[in-house]
Amino acid sequence: MNLKGTQTEKNLLTAFSGESQARNRYTYFASQA
Repeated sequence: MNLKGTQTEKNLLTAFSGESQARNRYTYFASQA
């Protein structure tokens, strides 16, 4: 299955980057508490 350049690939990348940004934000706030 070749996803390169497809909408599915974009969706996966967007979901992955959004997930990691959210986790970083939670980790940051937890460390500040």
